[in-house]
Amino acid sequence: MSDGQDTYGVSNVEYDIIMTLGTLLEGIEMLEKYARDADAAGDTETATVFRTLRESNRSAVQQLRSGLTRHLK
Repeated sequence: MSDGQDTYGVSNVEYDIIMTLGTLLEGIEMLEKYARDADAAGDTETATVFRTLRESNRSAVQQLRSGLTRHLK
């Protein structure tokens, strides 16, 4: 496997963080949609699970942003 620095101009870890951030952010959007769908179906328990997962993703995003900042210094 080639080094990300050669391929993308960023380190492998920076690339991994950036890609994971994108995935988590997309997940946040989808989890909110799923929560609304569950609410509309009258399933508040499942809606709560989706919202809990969404908040977990938000927390992970903040942690990864901090990690990316460290790598960019």
